[in-house]
Amino acid sequence: MNNNHVTIIGASSAGLFAAYLLAKVGRQVHVYEAAETLKPTPRTLILTGEINRVLGFVPEEAIINRIHRIELFSRKTSARVTLAEPDLVVERERLIRLLMERARKTGAEISLGHCFLNLERDGNGPVLRLENRLKGRIEEVNAGIVIGADGAMSHVARSLPQSDRKNGRPIVSILQARVVLPPGARADTVQVWFERGHTRFFYWLIPESSIHGVVGLGADSHQEAQQRLTHFLSQRNLVALDYQAAEIPLHAYRARASARLPGLPVSQNGGANVFLVGDAASQVKATTVGGVVAGLRGARAAARAITGQRNYGKELGEVKRELDLHLFLRKFLDRFTDADYDELLSLLNHRTRSILESHNRDQMAGAFWGLFLAQPRGLLLGFKAALRRGAG
Repeated sequence: MNNNHVTIIGASSAGLFAAYLLAKVGRQVHVYEAAETLKPTPRTLILTGEINRVLGFVPEEAIINRIHRIELFSRKTSARVTLAEPDLVVERERLIRLLMERARKTGAEISLGHCFLNLERDGNGPVLRLENRLKGRIEEVNAGIVIGADGAMSHVARSLPQSDRKNGRPIVSILQARVVLPPGARADTVQVWFERGHTRFFYWLIPESSIHGVVGLGADSHQEAQQRLTHFLSQRNLVALDYQAAEIPLHAYRARASARLPGLPVSQNGGANVFLVGDAASQVKATTVGGVVAGLRGARAAARAITGQRNYGKELGEVKRELDLHLFLRKFLDRFTDADYDELLSLLNHRTRSILESHNRDQMAGAFWGLFLAQPRGLLLGFKAALRRGAG
């Protein structure tokens, strides 16, 4: 098995970042993408400054705005958090193009129009069957190591033995509308509304500039998201200029991120010869349904394991602990009422604000117990909601 060669399925941000890291240290990398032309779906994202540390550089070409404040609204209460490090408003299409350019410059080969069909094995290693749509033929690729970065409905994940994806997994529909910023909205401030009767997540307004922004929400189906967003826009006299949508997988406690195909030699990666990264591995925060930074961290962990730089279990464990905490919190938040959100925002005191201001959403594992000590009534509120509504 040629562990020097890495085949990546999917030109996602996580897949391209893995390609960039691996090619930079001299590995042979080939990325196969199903789309015949690289035209990533445009979508406005808000990311924490953690992305700069994970990437190892600031993706300036993709940043369209910086956010310094977050305003939170419940039915009767509001609160404001001023960020010690600004959040970054990023255009997804630009980020993917930036990562593709860096991957290519470091030597990664990228082939478009190649649709993954299945994953098999021979005596030497994994074998991929791909449909080359540009030439109308089926191709087989002998792959040393495979990285599945093919999104929420990952076919690579489904092809693995004893896959936990064959019966499906929770998917959240994201829908947001580009709008002209309403009067009084600031270009450096994100607004978040908790309206439990409409969504178990929240509504948001993310400014792209001093003129435009996106209003959106997460819902359990696209139809529900459409209905709720239409109502929300109408209430606030906002007109949609265009829409952006996505299907995002929620993290699961037992989400799989690597596997070893049976019958193949044990590799230096702890036996793994297939890795899953990004949405393919459900590396998504369940509280906010944000997965870009977590997916990039998962890609970095896989790249470091393949090149022997870091222990994969340890580094991936750090990612998993963060995502497990967000899923733990989501299970409580799903049982909140509007009155619970009123109480939660009223509990934000000076100490809890200070922690939230200095720890971003991708660093919650290091801040959780500090938040509990600063305001123990917050955790008690969560348990009260869970008991009242029958946590299971």
